[in-house]
Amino acid sequence: MKNSIKNLLRAGVFVLAAVFAFAFTQSVSNQPAYQQINGVWTEVSNLNYDCDREIEEVCTYASPDFSTPLEMGKFELQ
Repeated sequence: MKNSIKNLLRAGVFVLAAVFAFAFTQSVSNQPAYQQINGVWTEVSNLNYDCDREIEEVCTYASPDFSTPLEMGKFELQ
């Protein structure tokens, strides 16, 4: 009886961890991303771009007022 309870508890913890991992990694990709291109602030969500993670600066912003950083790195259109 003790072994089955331990196994159920382990399985429950594993399932809960998987749910949290999925929930917290999917939300950012659905947000629009904004960046300045040629002096004009533009939504870049549908553009093909890359954030060079080696550089510590704001790559994209999460809101059109450009006050909330979304991703870090150097913004580069591809």
